[in-house]
Amino acid sequence: MIRRLITTASLSAVSAMASRGAIFAGVLLVAGLLGPRAFGQFTLIQTTALLFTTFCALSLGQMATKIVAEALQGSRERMGVAWSVSYGSALLISLVFAVAIVALSPLVARYVGHDAALTPVYASSSLLVLAGFLTAIQNGVALAVGRVKEQAWANLLSAPIAFAIMVLAAFQRDLHWAMYGYIASQIVIAVGQERSLRRYRREHGLKLSLRTTTRADWSVLWRLGLPSSLAGLLTVPAMWLVMVMLSHTADGATDLGHFALGNQARSILLFGIGVVANAALPMLSSALAQGDRHGASTVLRHSMALLLAITGAIALLAALAAPPLIHALAPAYAGSVEPLQWLLASVVATAPTTILMRKATADGRPSILLYGNAVFCVVLLATAAVALHMHGGATGLAFAYFLASLLQLLTFALFNRNELRWKALARSNS
Repeated sequence: MIRRLITTASLSAVSAMASRGAIFAGVLLVAGLLGPRAFGQFTLIQTTALLFTTFCALSLGQMATKIVAEALQGSRERMGVAWSVSYGSALLISLVFAVAIVALSPLVARYVGHDAALTPVYASSSLLVLAGFLTAIQNGVALAVGRVKEQAWANLLSAPIAFAIMVLAAFQRDLHWAMYGYIASQIVIAVGQERSLRRYRREHGLKLSLRTTTRADWSVLWRLGLPSSLAGLLTVPAMWLVMVMLSHTADGATDLGHFALGNQARSILLFGIGVVANAALPMLSSALAQGDRHGASTVLRHSMALLLAITGAIALLAALAAPPLIHALAPAYAGSVEPLQWLLASVVATAPTTILMRKATADGRPSILLYGNAVFCVVLLATAAVALHMHGGATGLAFAYFLASLLQLLTFALFNRNELRWKALARSNS
């Protein structure tokens, strides 16, 4: 079980590093060429799009993993229906959010970005929503059917193209071009992943068709997909709001740029641990479907320990390497060192939380996601308000992230306290 978990997680990590790593490297180049003020605006636009995407899309991706994995042992028709429901759900919800972004872009550009000329950029970020939902479904389906290796190869081939696009856009030294390049690079990754999955459908004679689905097939969307997405939507708006609060402080434009650099590192690590955590989801779902609570508890505890060790090592290395690297390569971002270190600490606290989130999905209990994310939202908003009122700036906001992540972990652990202490109970019973 551990060998299978490590193998799947490693391939997933390679896939994520190839796709997100290339884009992240391009974002770092954008940061260096635009400077803290313009880069802060770039991150605000990016976060506005992610406001409608990140956890909502990831929740649908996890739903896709669950239903496709369950249909894997069934007929070809059942597999086709599971794929169609997964893709159809993403298309439907992403289009709703994309239209909302386009409609609200003039207001957001004026009152959030403080520049009406940014309206086209905010409107174009709706394409990030479409790409984000598509890649989330692709990741979920690939994990369910065991095509992680093929997807990793697809991302390795797409990564140089995505990076080249980011480089060309960054050297225009213009916020508009930087965002358009970022969008194009995301689309390149999505197209590469879809080609890999299309080959799988062709090999197995699977067709995507909404006409073959019934109302009962879509019930999983109402029972699990949408409630899980709602839980995710509690967190990203809170993160977006505190960034807006930071931008409205005395030296908010520069502080936002300093915070944004650390937040980019946090985002890439969160994406990585999310991908690795997804490797545990099929194993958890399979064990629970067979009534094997012991097996599910074992997967839960071992995957938490594995992800915590990996994330802790990466975060510690990054925290130690950041000060000399930033001072040597980007002295304008010297004020980002402390925020970066607090944000890295928040990622370490979030690592085991992601496994507990997958456990809630496997259990079919989205209410646990709602409780845990609600705690994160409330703590983040309250702590950030106090920190910014006390002129804590980017560092104060980063500490708010750490505290909110820690209390979110404790909340999820409380709901899973029996599974987490199963080993001790087993020993006492024996």
